[in-house]
Amino acid sequence: MKRHGASLANIIDTIVGNVNDKGLLTSLPIVDLLIQIFPLEAPPLISSALQKLIFISLSQDDGQNPSRTAVRASSGAILARLLVMNTNFSAQLLSEPPLLASIRQAGIAVNNNLLISLIDMWIDKVDDANSTQQKEYAMALSVVLTLQVPQIIDKLDDILSVCTTVIIGSHEVKTNDDTSGDITSSSWIGNDGSGYSNTSSKELRKRQVKDSDPIKQASLENLLRENLKACAALHGDAAFNAAISRIHPSAFAQLQQALNTA
Repeated sequence: MKRHGASLANIIDTIVGNVNDKGLLTSLPIVDLLIQIFPLEAPPLISSALQKLIFISLSQDDGQNPSRTAVRASSGAILARLLVMNTNFSAQLLSEPPLLASIRQAGIAVNNNLLISLIDMWIDKVDDANSTQQKEYAMALSVVLTLQVPQIIDKLDDILSVCTTVIIGSHEVKTNDDTSGDITSSSWIGNDGSGYSNTSSKELRKRQVKDSDPIKQASLENLLRENLKACAALHGDAAFNAAISRIHPSAFAQLQQALNTA
């Protein structure tokens, strides 16, 4: 990263905002991977590209253009990963006055606090995201519960709804995977016991990087449980309990079920 970081950042900045949606969908996984592997080093180098992703995430969807919806979902997922893995830089990026001004000049209606607008995007567009992106959204929404932003307590119902849906959905996927075949067969387990066989070194490395993703490995249930405690301490029991009381009883039951499955 030290040797090629600046050059790579220039390439990414040129690509983001200057290629069509198909090109972006091909390139955005690279940005996501950079933040995964270099969560502290990469974001400052690609801050210009990240600002463009904020523009994309907060722009309006074209209902007749699935590619644009996918680009927006992918951009939002990258920003969610950034908030989870480098919360301080994310806060710094979203609080820059020139960014807010330029977004408004582009005709995009946003909150005075761009984080709130991004939270609304994660909540509203979670159904457009794939399962991996949905977990990134939910992890980010869980992290924002610990931030000193007064408006967040008013969004607790929606935040918990997304997190609950993602947790329950992930358990359903695991159940289906468990019954889909015997993953311990000799065709899957490598000679070294690593779980990979008949795989090229390049593909092996890609899979290992994917499997080592901290967000993939993290327990959303445990994170949400701890961050709800932090949220109550931060906003006060009265405000927190009032927000919890506004949750529909059936949704609250689902939340309890989700948190008790870990």
